[in-house]
Amino acid sequence: MPFTSRALCKKQLRNNLLLSTFLFVTQLSAFASNESYADTEQKNQPTEERADNLADEWSENFSEEWSEEKQPSPWQLTGFVEAAYGQFLQTNIVKNSASLNEFRARANLDYSHKMFSASGKIDSYYDAILAKNIWQTREFSISASPFSFVDIKAGRQVLTWGTGDYLFLNDLFAKDWQSFFSGRADEYLKAPSNSLRSNWFFNDVSFTLVWTPEFTADHYITGERFSFYSPQAQQLVAPEQAFNIDKTNKAQWSARLKSRINDVEIALYGYQGFWPTPTGTKQISHDISQNQAYFPKLNSWGISALSPFNGGIINVEYAAYNSIEDSHGNNNLIANGQHRWLIGYEREIAKNFTAGMQYYLERTKHYQALISNSATPEQLVAENRQLLTLRLTYRAQRQTLIYSLFSFYSPSDKDGYLKPSVNYQYNDQWLFSAGANIFFGQDEFSFFGQHQNNSNAWLRVRYQY
Repeated sequence: MPFTSRALCKKQLRNNLLLSTFLFVTQLSAFASNESYADTEQKNQPTEERADNLADEWSENFSEEWSEEKQPSPWQLTGFVEAAYGQFLQTNIVKNSASLNEFRARANLDYSHKMFSASGKIDSYYDAILAKNIWQTREFSISASPFSFVDIKAGRQVLTWGTGDYLFLNDLFAKDWQSFFSGRADEYLKAPSNSLRSNWFFNDVSFTLVWTPEFTADHYITGERFSFYSPQAQQLVAPEQAFNIDKTNKAQWSARLKSRINDVEIALYGYQGFWPTPTGTKQISHDISQNQAYFPKLNSWGISALSPFNGGIINVEYAAYNSIEDSHGNNNLIANGQHRWLIGYEREIAKNFTAGMQYYLERTKHYQALISNSATPEQLVAENRQLLTLRLTYRAQRQTLIYSLFSFYSPSDKDGYLKPSVNYQYNDQWLFSAGANIFFGQDEFSFFGQHQNNSNAWLRVRYQY
């Protein structure tokens, strides 16, 4: 019985093996027949149709490979090299007869990621007036949006806001007046600072808060490049060594609340920090030559509005400056507080020709106390200092050639400043610029009058990559 059962199992195993082999051979034959039929059909196709099929197949494969290989890089490198030269138009007491003489190279490196972005802008240039190489980091920052309603940017960056054209009321971020007066590109008027900026969005309202851990002052006139009027010396001076300044490393805060009502953009501003230029003097001893300039504390608040009007744009702005250390104006060694008003209008008055006008009023607080405590009241700025500006811009040759004139005139100080320029974009790489900075005034102690000898003409050639 066991033997019979074992034989039966062997027989069943042999039969199963034969059946499996038969099925495998049958399927293999069918597959070979299908392949042979497909090859036969392809050979029977017209030559043009076979070529089209091969071309389509090659095109699809190439497109897939190309799309994989040509994914945009998260890195982007741009920049420029630039040569610039400026010459004084009349005799000046400064050491060098050139107002601008430098060769500059800029590198912009940006990185983009789905979670954040980073940006760096570094300038390296040789300044022949100062006879030294200078490295300047204009931007080194990282930006992110941790939530849908918050944007954050941290690091070295250029900050600005407000509605004025070359007039700054609520914008108390650092400015570079040496660059502005010498003929460098307009972007260099705004100086960088190490700050943390956060933007908060709530429907149609946005709130911006800027914290600068260490106060960043303006790049003001020091005498190295331009002369200026000294009230202590009662004359124009151009010291080779920068005068003694007591700098502060305390923080400054700036805030803006902005919204839109119909077509009107409205903003509220606040600032807590210091005057951006050293408008205060510390009396160290009875010898006034030993006095030390410094940056007095300053708080300010303001408001602005911007709106389309009669085919153009109208803007109004107000700022209240509170000089914390001289709230009553009795200390003639510290700048008084001020009220500042601005109204401006810009529109195209002909094809490719635009004009913009501004009226600015600066009213000094506690003016009578200032006069009573001043040693030279006749040299004080008017209680209501007025300023008119006019910008004319004409674009020609498909906007590659731009003629511009910006003029300041103060009817109260009887002085002014003309800033003509011409810019020609030869192609995507080459940019040629020329212009002048022309100052005039009755008195050498007035705001623009003190710079009459600093009038200059300049030329720049830039290659962009």
